[in-house]
Amino acid sequence: MTRLPLAACAAALIAACLPAAVHAQPAPQPTVLVRAGDLFDSEVGRMVGPRDVLIRGSRVVEVGPDLPTPEGAAVIDLRGCSVIPGLIDGHTHLLLEQGFAEGLSAVAARDQGVQGDVVRSLAAAGRAREYLEAGFTSVRDLGNSGLFLDLMLEQGIRAGSVPGPRIYGSGPGLSPAGGQLEPQPTDPHHLVAGEYRVVNGVDDARAAVRDAIARGAEVIKIYAEATPQRTRLSVEEMAAIVAEARRHHIPVAAHATSDDSVREAVEAGVTSIEHAYQVSDDTLRLMAARGVFLVPTDVSLERALEITSAWPRRPPREEIEQHLGTNRDRLMRARRLGVRIAMGSDAYGPNPAGRGAAARGALDAYVESGLTPAEAL
Repeated sequence: MTRLPLAACAAALIAACLPAAVHAQPAPQPTVLVRAGDLFDSEVGRMVGPRDVLIRGSRVVEVGPDLPTPEGAAVIDLRGCSVIPGLIDGHTHLLLEQGFAEGLSAVAARDQGVQGDVVRSLAAAGRAREYLEAGFTSVRDLGNSGLFLDLMLEQGIRAGSVPGPRIYGSGPGLSPAGGQLEPQPTDPHHLVAGEYRVVNGVDDARAAVRDAIARGAEVIKIYAEATPQRTRLSVEEMAAIVAEARRHHIPVAAHATSDDSVREAVEAGVTSIEHAYQVSDDTLRLMAARGVFLVPTDVSLERALEITSAWPRRPPREEIEQHLGTNRDRLMRARRLGVRIAMGSDAYGPNPAGRGAAARGALDAYVESGLTPAEAL
């Protein structure tokens, strides 16, 4: 029997099971039995052959060979397909789309002053559906989402108003002065405050965590450094954020791209490091010792060629591959040194194939770096 590609079958399964994939469905919840020709078991890290998947409402309740069909269940025959569990993107920005030549200040001005929250949220709802249809059933949304628009979108998905994956949102990222916007002598329209929660001191850091959690945040996003700004959170501020988040059993994700900022965030006790484009082996060993996750937001060669095709001067392919090689080396060093790795796409640029398809490209990037397909999954 010829089996269809994993991506095509994942999309077909999500589309066919759309009511079951979106949580908080009205009673009675549907029962669906999926008959898969081959199934990827993420616990053992390999394909395990034909399996049936029983779904009740929003939950997979049983997986096994030749399951009996419950009375009234819908049966989806995917015996010609390979089926994988729902994917998770650990680093998304559903409320953000930044053109390749745009600065974040211009994007914030457009989002806040021209489009406004309603238009911005409608666009985000479309991206959420693209994620779901691409096979992602959970995402972690990390800032650049206005004033808690990510948490509002999550409520809409929970209520069944719009289809989308489960969102673990942070609300505005906790940042040093200026956020990630380009340095500007004046901010008359308060663009920074519309996207970031600027932290000023240890007590303010703790208060910012409590405010985010009170509004529904399920992860705290911090900026150990905030390029293109030169400002940085202090280790004491980050440690206070982590301590307050731990009191509430909430993880902390740290944006950090340089070795110094990565190490300071790890020493402060964060749960995950996002990006870490420049990181030494010593810092990676510290991450491994403390169980800190690395979320490598890497792109595949195909995506890098697409992005650079719109540049006024497109770099030669050899230069692009050399640049990607630095990220690939970092990922494989982290793997070799025992750092825990979680998938994150950081996809926020225009993509004609949709945001979900762009996010899947991160898996291609990991395989190009040297992971096996099974390791990437």
